[in-house]
Amino acid sequence: MSSIGTVRAAALSIPSELTVAAAAFNIDFSLLKVEAPQEFHGVRDALSHRRRNDAEDGIPHIIARRLGALFEPMVPQIPHLIQAYGTRVSDICSNLKTKPEHSPSLGAFDAQAGPDGTSIWAAATSGRGAVAVHLLACLLARIWKSHEATSLWVELVESRKREIVKDFEENNAAGTAAVMSARQVFDRQQLASWDASARSWLQTADTAKRLEQTQLMLVINNLRMPVNSSNDPYDSIVKAWISGMTAMDRMAQGMSMRIQDGSVLLAISSWHLYPDMEVLVEETKSIDQNDTLMRGSLLTVSTQGVDMEMDGVFWSLPLARMRYY
Repeated sequence: MSSIGTVRAAALSIPSELTVAAAAFNIDFSLLKVEAPQEFHGVRDALSHRRRNDAEDGIPHIIARRLGALFEPMVPQIPHLIQAYGTRVSDICSNLKTKPEHSPSLGAFDAQAGPDGTSIWAAATSGRGAVAVHLLACLLARIWKSHEATSLWVELVESRKREIVKDFEENNAAGTAAVMSARQVFDRQQLASWDASARSWLQTADTAKRLEQTQLMLVINNLRMPVNSSNDPYDSIVKAWISGMTAMDRMAQGMSMRIQDGSVLLAISSWHLYPDMEVLVEETKSIDQNDTLMRGSLLTVSTQGVDMEMDGVFWSLPLARMRYY
């Protein structure tokens, strides 16, 4: 079985017109940096010196910028979610008992001290699209093993590039930023490291929010809900990602919602923001999380019409067709 280490624009047979258009605006997205939202500054302050440098100027920043540019046109307006998420991750980092500046010297391991919020700070200093892509990384890391998630990232990048090319060929609809992003190079190992940082953060946040996460997982593990009904990896993942972001942004404004699939529950478990819930099974069960960042919103989970054999919230994708194990 052959493997592809680097996903390149040339492999997608990008038309010459698109290449010329992109060349006219030859911008390296990885060189750009933005001011991070104030809500994320607690993450910055908790990072070790090395991790902060990596997040701002190293490979994690390059990956965040390039992925953010590639996917940003798809990201809905989610200012309330970004604000709430930044506040939550900063609170978690600030409340950790062990911080680099307060720890005894760890010698050769000093660079690894403190929480691994590298991908968070890299995203926060790379713009709205990069923050959304970090949220996507958390979704994939929550439910897939590392090698599976990396393979899905390769699939997502390839599919998104093809989508941009198709838009340009059929409608000349691809904007300059999208054209440039389709020419960016994504190394498989870099995508694996992006997944690894998100995966490490989930472990940190799960521990910090143990009570809320445990209550949530007790609910999830007693349900039978697919994330969604699509069997195409790109379509299914993008739908779940956008659905989760849209719903969480609304609940961060205090709006209540009712759901019948697992995408929002997956988002809650991955982003550590906890609305109160009512679960409609044989009898109504109420779960009060008292999360002030969710502003009193109520999520009603209905299992009516859901008849699946698997327990919990699950993603039913045909991984046998994946080419990059």
